[in-house]
Amino acid sequence: MKNHLNTSFVFMLTIILIVTGCKTTKQPNFSLGKNPNVITPKDYLDKGKKELDKKNYNEALVQFDKAIKIDTANGDAYSFRGMAKYHLKDLKGAINDYDKAVNLIPGFGEVYDLRGVAKAELGDKVGACQDWNKAYEMGFNKAFDLIEKYCKEENK
Repeated sequence: MKNHLNTSFVFMLTIILIVTGCKTTKQPNFSLGKNPNVITPKDYLDKGKKELDKKNYNEALVQFDKAIKIDTANGDAYSFRGMAKYHLKDLKGAINDYDKAVNLIPGFGEVYDLRGVAKAELGDKVGACQDWNKAYEMGFNKAFDLIEKYCKEENK
């Protein structure tokens, strides 16, 4: 009888806690099948983007490195890491990351544009114009201004 009362009490207490919305501090979220303690490449990518926005390029680089370490086929991570490297004046490193990004996501017009900018800063005008033209062909219309300004001779 006493055991039955204890079981009933625990059951009622559980119902009250659920209804009132009370939670324990480290309650796992099993509803989505995701372990809240596991950090995914997307989590690192999101953290890196926030650091880019704050112009903390070294910290952004660390976050993108972590994303790539987990998922070496993440084209977004390579493109954003390329942006961080570009801002840190590692132009060759940025181009290498942009190369990986466009190999993983061939239709990524914006990355062709970014790679073109890095190539132009390294003095590779022909390569820059090729990338800007490719970006424009893919629908990245912002590349048009760069083509008009820097590539007129190559287009004639």
